[in-house]
Amino acid sequence: MRVLVVEDDPSVRETLGMVLEAYDHQPDLVDDGEHALKYLETTWPDVMLLDLSLPGMSGEEVYQAIRDKFGRIPPTIVVSAVQEGENRARHLPGAMFLAKPYTLEELANILELAASSRAA
Repeated sequence: MRVLVVEDDPSVRETLGMVLEAYDHQPDLVDDGEHALKYLETTWPDVMLLDLSLPGMSGEEVYQAIRDKFGRIPPTIVVSAVQEGENRARHLPGAMFLAKPYTLEELANILELAASSRAA
């Protein structure tokens, strides 16, 4: 599956990319909301992994900007170490939450769940 990763931390972003490739997914890596919006103009992912703590625009602002611009949102998994991350993710309709740190099995499971929700 094609997975858009919106993560500002280069080591986390690159590691996620390698892990996703190891699971035979196609990761597309961007470091902020502006790049995510530009990416979505030409490509629509099966799933989006969205960090809440981003420079410029918060994850919530990115989510809303995507909805405003495209009228829809890719199946979204909010990935955050922020203590209030799960509560913040609840305000993003349809988004799932994965707390950092997480296991590879948790990541693989939630990716499948998010992708299947798109088909529903």
